[in-house]
Amino acid sequence: MQLYTNEFTAELKAEIDRSPFSDEQLAAMPEDACAIIAEQEAFHRQHPVTAIWRIATAGSQTRMGGVVLPVDREATMLMDDGSYTSVIVEGDFVGYPDGRLAMIMTSAGTAFSWKRQGVALVGSLLDNDDEIISTPLGSTYLVTREGIPPQEDFLTWPGE
Repeated sequence: MQLYTNEFTAELKAEIDRSPFSDEQLAAMPEDACAIIAEQEAFHRQHPVTAIWRIATAGSQTRMGGVVLPVDREATMLMDDGSYTSVIVEGDFVGYPDGRLAMIMTSAGTAFSWKRQGVALVGSLLDNDDEIISTPLGSTYLVTREGIPPQEDFLTWPGE
């Protein structure tokens, strides 16, 4: 199983910067749609992506050898291999080879949540000072943009 980190490579930056529309598609669009796209492209040039935050799923790994445990939840995400996995949120657990468990404490917060619980990310911290460092989900991530601060509860410890 391939695992992904938050490394923001030149290849990923180029993919993010590439327009999803071909010149032919843009030429066929109504003028008002083209204006909206041009406005968004100008915004993206003014505020380029500076970091990515991948979504943690069951099977995500931690710095200290833990693995995010699966949960049974109606909210799912499509994995790169075509299977589905449940959304992992703050309060879910990581298991370790020796049987210990740790709780996921930090998350995307209100930037990306399910039923008012922040979705766990690569970079989320656990109650045992461990950290999620990789995920099997490569296709979905949040971004940080230059000049745009994150939400106040993004990867913050509860009560801070």
